[in-house]
Amino acid sequence: MPWHSVSMPSIQLGINQALLSAHQIGVSSRSFYLEWLKFLSLRGADPEAVFAGVQQVSDTYHGVGVGEWIFAVPPLYRRDARLDDAYHQFLVRKQIPAAVIDSAFAVRELVPEFLQQCAADILADSPSIVGFTTMFSQNLPSLSLAKTLKQQRPDLKIVFGGANCQGEMGVSLLRRFEFVDAVVRGESEGVLPELMKSWLAGAMPRDLPGVCLRNEDRVTVNDFAANAPFTMDQAPQPDYDEYFQRLQTHPMRSMIDQRVQLPIESSRGCWWGEKSHCTFCGLNGATMTFRAKSADRFYDELLELSRRYRRLKFFSVDNILDMQYHRHLLPRLAESQDDIQLFFEVKANIRKTQLRLMRDAGIRVIQPGIESFSTPILKLMRKGTTGLQNIRLLKYCAELGIDVVWNVIFGFPNEPMTEYDAMARSIPSLVHLQPPRLVQLVIDRYSPYHTDPAAHGLNITGPAEFYSYIYRDSPENLMDVAYHFEAVHQDGRDPGRYTRTLQAAITHWNQHWDQRVSGGAGSLTYQSGPGFVRIDDQRSTSPTDTILEGTEAAVYRAIEHGGSAESVSRKLLEHDDLSVTTAQVREILDRLQATGLAYGEGDRFLSLATSLFDKKEGESTAGCETQTLPVYVE
Repeated sequence: MPWHSVSMPSIQLGINQALLSAHQIGVSSRSFYLEWLKFLSLRGADPEAVFAGVQQVSDTYHGVGVGEWIFAVPPLYRRDARLDDAYHQFLVRKQIPAAVIDSAFAVRELVPEFLQQCAADILADSPSIVGFTTMFSQNLPSLSLAKTLKQQRPDLKIVFGGANCQGEMGVSLLRRFEFVDAVVRGESEGVLPELMKSWLAGAMPRDLPGVCLRNEDRVTVNDFAANAPFTMDQAPQPDYDEYFQRLQTHPMRSMIDQRVQLPIESSRGCWWGEKSHCTFCGLNGATMTFRAKSADRFYDELLELSRRYRRLKFFSVDNILDMQYHRHLLPRLAESQDDIQLFFEVKANIRKTQLRLMRDAGIRVIQPGIESFSTPILKLMRKGTTGLQNIRLLKYCAELGIDVVWNVIFGFPNEPMTEYDAMARSIPSLVHLQPPRLVQLVIDRYSPYHTDPAAHGLNITGPAEFYSYIYRDSPENLMDVAYHFEAVHQDGRDPGRYTRTLQAAITHWNQHWDQRVSGGAGSLTYQSGPGFVRIDDQRSTSPTDTILEGTEAAVYRAIEHGGSAESVSRKLLEHDDLSVTTAQVREILDRLQATGLAYGEGDRFLSLATSLFDKKEGESTAGCETQTLPVYVE
């Protein structure tokens, strides 16, 4: 159901379609999020406005529940003008644009008709069972259609699954909505075929790990199995046929088609989270255990999906890239003649040689989980990276032509407030690098902040406010269904106040980047010559051309990957036969930082100018800062 991104098939539908088909269970899929876009476009609105609006609700406004509220209509809930007015006031307080609010109220009137259309489509096939996969803003759309179906076919079995059904959320969903017959609270591969076979045989399913079942008025909650019953190589290759068949006749096909990416999965869980669970992360509610497909299996699946659907852009749904792929997968992709492009989430403390291999293998967009460039705040998150490493990654990506999707999160408990002004002061020297979004910390279920808030200096006050407008219940009764929670700091701090300077600086950074992308100035580049380095600084309205000579040039080259005064002094002696004291090097480094040509963090420094040439030979990390935090080791 809506609100899945219309430019991607659902990997959840794709996997379950393939899974049940492999068990000789007759099954068909419905990408009704595509149908919703079609439904709205045929109501006479401007197609581009409809597309932009649906994407906004899907990608931007799930944090205030807009998509869910739009589907909180009969037969699921009666109209309630008082509650609708309260939700309107809530959106205004959250500074949601008036045009978005007005559109949401207008579109909501069309939902009952859409639900009847979807129900007729499904029931025309006379199914015995209907399953819904639900994540983010898909709960209320799914529940509304499920109740519509059940009213028309009381004998129909309804099963829910997906990220919104993890743990106690799945139990609460089954108990709260009597028209749901089962909830799968984890991976479907080990249990869904058996659930289907039991129901189709007229039997009551038994002992399916993680599954919650309704038998008349009784609810059974099965615990999870101790071990996953399958390996990732046994996971089915997703079947996206239905999505592309539906897209073929879609009135907005030309608009969608150019944006399509194929979701692909190489792993589940998080190998970093197994070692050090990031304090704010609520992913992997069922299991953190990291499992990956073999390089051969993933490579074959990638090519088969590309061949089958004639697509080259892929979106990895993994939490983190398997570092073994640097040995066994990426070289193979880099040597391929195919122009496959991939998105992956990665960890930020990655070497340039590794990043270059990723680029050559087709990984052109990454989400590295930077989250901050303050080392003290990163330590509070348990990220295992430093601020300098994060800035270094942005610099590498600028040199290698890799797009970076990243955030600066603020509002961590016990964070040093002065760090935000320090970050703001450093931004003028960073505006040639790709900017972040600034987002406030949200307390998510399954994160350490949620499981033990008091230990981290937080008091959870209840579920996020929007849940009460959607589910029409008291906050106390919604604690089990919510994924996002409201919290206050035990020391009474207000992060919105002490981060204002950084907010303004990041806004300027994004504006500067937009001007650069549209053809304006903004770069900081260097070229290295015999005994000198030439730096072209276009970051401000007054461009400068700086030439570093002799020792200054050697010091600047030595901190290409980062280094301290001591390590640089040692490197100059060993590699350039230059005898320069640590104090002399430090003086040069301080001067480079003061002029915005280097980034400094404590006693470590990083050159900020990006190379005009991607040097593949002779790259060295000698002189890099000594790490006390975990780093990738190959």
